Amino acid sequence: MESRTYQQLEFPKILQALAGFAVSEAGVSSCLGLGPSADLDELAHQSRLQEQAARWSGETGFRLSPFPPLDGLFLFLDRPGEPVVDQDGLFALRQVLQQAKQARDLIGSSESERWVELRAAITGPAWPETVWSALSRCLDPEGRLRDESSPDLLAVRRQIRQIHQTCTKKVKDFILGENLGHYLQDEFMTISSDRYVLPLKTNFKGRFQGIIHDYSQTGETCYFEPMFLVELNNRLQELKREEREEERKVLAYLTGLVRAERERVVAAFAMLVDLDVLLAKCALAVALDARPVELRAGAAPDLRRARHPLLVLAGVEVHPLDIQLEEGQRVLIISGGNAGGKTVCLKTLGLCALMALSGLPIPADEGSVLPPWEKVLLIMGDEQSLEGHVSTFTGQIR
Repeated sequence: MESRTYQQLEFPKILQALAGFAVSEAGVSSCLGLGPSADLDELAHQSRLQEQAARWSGETGFRLSPFPPLDGLFLFLDRPGEPVVDQDGLFALRQVLQQAKQARDLIGSSESERWVELRAAITGPAWPETVWSALSRCLDPEGRLRDESSPDLLAVRRQIRQIHQTCTKKVKDFILGENLGHYLQDEFMTISSDRYVLPLKTNFKGRFQGIIHDYSQTGETCYFEPMFLVELNNRLQELKREEREEERKVLAYLTGLVRAERERVVAAFAMLVDLDVLLAKCALAVALDARPVELRAGAAPDLRRARHPLLVLAGVEVHPLDIQLEEGQRVLIISGGNAGGKTVCLKTLGLCALMALSGLPIPADEGSVLPPWEKVLLIMGDEQSLEGHVSTFTGQIR
């Protein structure tokens, strides 16, 4: 197909409308990359998948939520030296696998024969069970490493919490014992430079022994570390270093699992992107009151009550068109005065053909048929859009 034909028939606008229904960056990219295909078996398969997905999502209420792209993660795993994936990357993977698992479990629990092909498409790819189990165990819903990720991490975090409790008790005892509440901007301690400190009024900073770590933006408060907290804070720093090391070990372990099951992870992500595109097609079908059209070799074009897709999307009242050729006819000539609908008719045929050959639903009634044209060529006398109401148009389809 010629790119000029795509532009003049405004096929990219259809792809943009389709992409608007996708929930992920990867889904949007896949929608925008669709184009005509000569594989009739695959196009027929995609039509059946769309019909099954529409019924399945309608009956179960299944919807995808936005999920992050994983291209950067896969590129990172290819770097030399086997670098460790950070928490953000692993959390993104967990979000993807969580939705993929929800789709698998939902359709896998149904024995309905009405969406056999859709079930195979969703549950067919091998599942990265080890990665999913490990990420579910080690990452909480906000993407933080759980204490239970490893025994050593649990132990060091318990010590950190004990330090916090000890510091809190000592600070409260100090404030009450010395009657220092009026010297403080806040009766509770806070953290500055990763150390427990007191928010002390600057006017009183010279009345106690300790270390000033910082000042507030107004200068009215200094963050003061009294001497009795210094040793505890030093121990806290040691524990924080141990915590970071234990976290790095957990991340390295999880990264190793991802590398070991990389093919399955990639397959799960690809399945979810395909499902995103498929559900976008279903949403476009609803917006257009459209449906997949039969592509039959040797058939004559037969569009029943066809509407121009872009006019439907724009909310323009469209007069349905019946575009039918008898078997063996190879030419369709439409004549008439300006603003008589010639351009709309031929553009409807050309754009619907491109959509059907790209596996998209078209706004035409059941029973519509199109032949699998190898080429759709367009010669237009001017560059006006349909909104201009006047254009010179010659279409060639073969």
